[in-house]
Amino acid sequence: MRTYTCFIVDDEDLIIQRLELFFRELTNKDQRFRLVGKANSGLQGIEEALRLKPDILISDIVMPKMDGISMIEQLKPQLPHTQYILLTAYSSFEYAQRAIHANILEYIVKVPLREADVERALDKAAGVLDEMKKKEEEFQSLHVSVLENKYRARKQFFNELIRGEIPSHRASDFENRMQFHFFQSYYCCFIVEMNHYESFRHEYSAADQSILKYAIANVIEETVMSFGMGVATDLYDNQFIGFLSWENNRSDMDTEDACQTLGSQIVSHLNQYLNQTVSVAFGGTHRGWESIKKAYTEATNVSKDLYYSTVKIVKTPAHRFQYDDEKKVEFQQKLTELLAWMQREATKEELEQKISSLYDFVTANKIQKSIMAPLLRELYRDIAAKFKSGSALAAELEEFPIHFMTFREQLTYICDFTFEYLQAGKPMHRVEIMRAMRFIEQNLKQRLTLEAIAEDVNLAPSYFSSLFKKTMNEGVISYINRKKIQLSLELLKVKDYSILELCEEVGIVNEGYFCKLFKEYTGDTPKQYRIKMTRYELK
Repeated sequence: MRTYTCFIVDDEDLIIQRLELFFRELTNKDQRFRLVGKANSGLQGIEEALRLKPDILISDIVMPKMDGISMIEQLKPQLPHTQYILLTAYSSFEYAQRAIHANILEYIVKVPLREADVERALDKAAGVLDEMKKKEEEFQSLHVSVLENKYRARKQFFNELIRGEIPSHRASDFENRMQFHFFQSYYCCFIVEMNHYESFRHEYSAADQSILKYAIANVIEETVMSFGMGVATDLYDNQFIGFLSWENNRSDMDTEDACQTLGSQIVSHLNQYLNQTVSVAFGGTHRGWESIKKAYTEATNVSKDLYYSTVKIVKTPAHRFQYDDEKKVEFQQKLTELLAWMQREATKEELEQKISSLYDFVTANKIQKSIMAPLLRELYRDIAAKFKSGSALAAELEEFPIHFMTFREQLTYICDFTFEYLQAGKPMHRVEIMRAMRFIEQNLKQRLTLEAIAEDVNLAPSYFSSLFKKTMNEGVISYINRKKIQLSLELLKVKDYSILELCEEVGIVNEGYFCKLFKEYTGDTPKQYRIKMTRYELK
């Protein structure tokens, strides 16, 4: 059952007392209406109404300094959904005209004040509010549906286009419907790649991953549009595709500058608004939709360099790495030596030093990812085989999340995994996870990130994410969110916080995301929960 908050404005204390008594008695038979405040003048009414944002406002007309209609006319632009009911002791055509012009819901004579008239007016206001909510939900649902369909169609179009599956007439038709006319101008394709994608997959449900990817695509596209023309969409797994377009041909230097600036802003905006870290890789300049597949191939080739990069990097064709695949044999020999060296007495520092020497060698002599990744998978297999056997080994190998990691992340993951079993075969789960839980508890009111927690316990983010879920049977982000909502429930027992105040207290930036989490964990919105708490306290 929906609850409607009500607010009274009247300069006569007797009328206010009468209405307060009316609302107290009304709750015995109809709990929909709850009185949340009162004011004795139009000026005070404006101040309090803007603070409380009531669903229904009941006001006298004739009051000193500012009458009720003037007050309502000032409130309406800021509280457009509030329903206004006027009380008057005077039968005046002028007031009636002004009330009609101000679109007042109901006009009640208060001498004598009949409770039946007030109840009827409240019922009418509730009906209007219910209808408004229904229409708003229908519109929102329709709007979301249109956006989702447009998003899916765009994603499918680009996936088919870059695979060369769309004939010219279909591409032209879709281009016109979506108003992608910039493909006839100069453009470059770029790839946005999510850093720490293995952790992302561990921490979020499939539904939340889809929502976040949709949001990421929107932020990328809005950033592109601030530069002129362009488009962006989710591609697959950890990658998004985008296009930056411009009218006239540019010099290589101007194109490089534009790509670096746009890439840096995409990295910054996604970190700022969605707390997601990404890197961006640009291809060269092209013109015409016929060149899209080639433009995508170039951007994809540049994105391969991200394997040897750190997070939040912008790569362009002008700054490609040079690869020396002939170093594969020498690197394989180093892996063999590492495997032979491994002893249970080794310290974490000694192991890190060995891993660091591998990293230094590959940094100086880069080998293509297509060659390097299988070598590291084989190393992991050999290390796991030293400490595990049978089904346990098979399960561990199946869990090795190598595909979306950078070279550094893969080495660090292997280092942490190895150290766990070098210590006389004693897993370090409990100590590291307990430290992480203490860190989360101490910083719960802050905006926590997986990377910050992993750094505090001296583990690679990807390995820590996997370890936490294996030990706690719950992802890190899910655990943090649950703890934040528990904290917000404790706060609501003490004070009637606004949603913004709660967000600030528990370190969640987005109010909409907070409300979604709150309802997911409690079954109620914060407002509904507080109302239930109030009723419980009154009992």
